[in-house]
Amino acid sequence: MVGGGTVALRKVKGLLKAGALPQIIAPEVNSELLSIIDDNKLVWIKRKFKTNDTQGFQLIIAATNDKDTNAAIRLEASIAHLLVNDVTDPEESNFHVPALVSRPPLMLAIGTSGEVPYLSYKLKLFFEESLQPDLGDDMEKIKQCRTSLLERAGNDKKLKEQLISSELNPLVEDFLRNVSIGKD
Repeated sequence: MVGGGTVALRKVKGLLKAGALPQIIAPEVNSELLSIIDDNKLVWIKRKFKTNDTQGFQLIIAATNDKDTNAAIRLEASIAHLLVNDVTDPEESNFHVPALVSRPPLMLAIGTSGEVPYLSYKLKLFFEESLQPDLGDDMEKIKQCRTSLLERAGNDKKLKEQLISSELNPLVEDFLRNVSIGKD
């Protein structure tokens, strides 16, 4: 992660949720990012980006507030065939980070191929506010039903189809009807 502002903070949070331990290169970081660095014992290199800083990494996020610096980071990473996301130029990035909504075990990934990241962000907020927090409970019932019918059907494809139709499909349809998107 190159950058220490609000966008870098959001990206670092996402990387941590995904199980990554990002290193941060930035002369300064905001207070919330500093707290995350301390809490997670992340490496913070307290300076501006320098040539060859992408060496040894597989994924680079250029999140400085300087478009030229981000372009230099993107160019260096691209030449080295690394995954690079330039937050100031999504079209030139070779990967995009989706907005994620988590209602375990359900995970929604929302993306616009980097073309309208603000829309992805707003959709994420919409779904976070709209989806019931306890979706996981209903999903557990669906999971248990699926496991049971697979065990009962064994290798009998016709029985499996019948059980899906008579038992699993009604649970899933009920789940979809009860998801509170847009309901007040």
